[in-house]
Amino acid sequence: MKLPLIVTTSIINRKTYLMTFIVWAIIITDVIFGTFFDVLGKPLTSSFGIILFMIMSILVFFACLYALRDYMIALRKNFEAPTFFNRLYKATPIFIYALLVIFGIIIVEMVLFSQYSTYLLILLLLISTVSILFFGFRTYKFLSWFSLSVKKRHNIMILAFGISSMLLCISTIVAITLDIKQLVVSRPPTIDSDFPASNSMASRQLTSIELVIHLYGFLVPQVTAIAIAETVAVAFFLRYFKDRIGKKIFWILIILPPTLFLTGVFGPQFLKSTGSEFVYMESRFLIFRIIGTAGWIAADFVIAYAYILVAKSLRRQISSSPIINYLIIAALATILISPTTNNWITNNSYPPFGAIQRAFIVFASFLFTIGIYAVALSVAQDAELRQLVRKYVKEYALLDTLSNAEENAEKIRNVVKLIRQHADILEKKTQVTSTMLDDKEIRRYLEIVIMETGAKENRGGKG
Repeated sequence: MKLPLIVTTSIINRKTYLMTFIVWAIIITDVIFGTFFDVLGKPLTSSFGIILFMIMSILVFFACLYALRDYMIALRKNFEAPTFFNRLYKATPIFIYALLVIFGIIIVEMVLFSQYSTYLLILLLLISTVSILFFGFRTYKFLSWFSLSVKKRHNIMILAFGISSMLLCISTIVAITLDIKQLVVSRPPTIDSDFPASNSMASRQLTSIELVIHLYGFLVPQVTAIAIAETVAVAFFLRYFKDRIGKKIFWILIILPPTLFLTGVFGPQFLKSTGSEFVYMESRFLIFRIIGTAGWIAADFVIAYAYILVAKSLRRQISSSPIINYLIIAALATILISPTTNNWITNNSYPPFGAIQRAFIVFASFLFTIGIYAVALSVAQDAELRQLVRKYVKEYALLDTLSNAEENAEKIRNVVKLIRQHADILEKKTQVTSTMLDDKEIRRYLEIVIMETGAKENRGGKG
């Protein structure tokens, strides 16, 4: 029987996927308009462009709020602890509604006055700084977790996710800071159809120092976070499931994303042999822009597919588990985070294409930091519980009692109970559920360990 392309649960269903993909499609469209504004500019600054912007804005907010409702339900248990950041996460819909109001005002201004205020874009950017808090908090949580771990080499995945979050945090801080500076210093109070909008680096009117900061503070951390750190983290994550997805698929999922991403984005830098400015947007490197854009979109889907593959694998064994929700959220967050960390809002086109992708970094960072963190934590807890299973197999001498079915069954029940208790403690501590919380999964893994250990002992005896 052929498996479906997507994995659904009672909470995250096909409609959730559809709405999320509508959000993604509109954000990607917005990014493409910004990336290729020098090619597509004229049609976008016409009446058609205004109507298109209005339709995109209405659809993206409707789809986002619909999908967000399901995600909030799926992650409800994660927000139970009364902490500042849990309250901040729960306030995500409020930030989205605030952004909706800003877009509404921009549209009204364009319809009534044929212009829009740059101060609204500044306000939009200020609201989007919430994403910095999301990235920063998850960086702290990941790195703290890694520093406190006893066997650090077993937690490289955690370190890589922490570095990825940190780099995205740095990139977002630099981007928003430079954007606000440009809007305040280099842009008029209002933008109309006569404003010479451009996506060139020259139009941003950055100083030579700011160009270097833009390259090494925004672009390099952004690309490194997504193409390298995230790939390393996913590689170590998939290692836990390599036997289920196959070695061939494993290596394709690991090698393909960074290759696609880095070739397109950094190819022009190497060709021009410059390390002091971002040359990706130069017209002669248009083909690299196409390769780069297609590359990172494809890379996002490859990484997202890795999470979906694991979710499918787990779904065969566990009919219902929060970790499947976490994996789905991690997958969908992966395809959203890259486009929203693009930075075309200061093109200042009329209408303001580039504003949508910047606004929805709030939504993307919410899903990314919560989904990825929950997945990583769940996998780490699984690893801890599986080590505990192996320990109990030896301590309870389960192999020695295989001939006595009744005695063995009693010992297995005791081990399952102990593992379940430990899993409950971990869940209460982290608000993240492990797959090993399911008795069937504990028993399944227990049987695997007993068989593996027995096989090893038999081989040792023959030797």
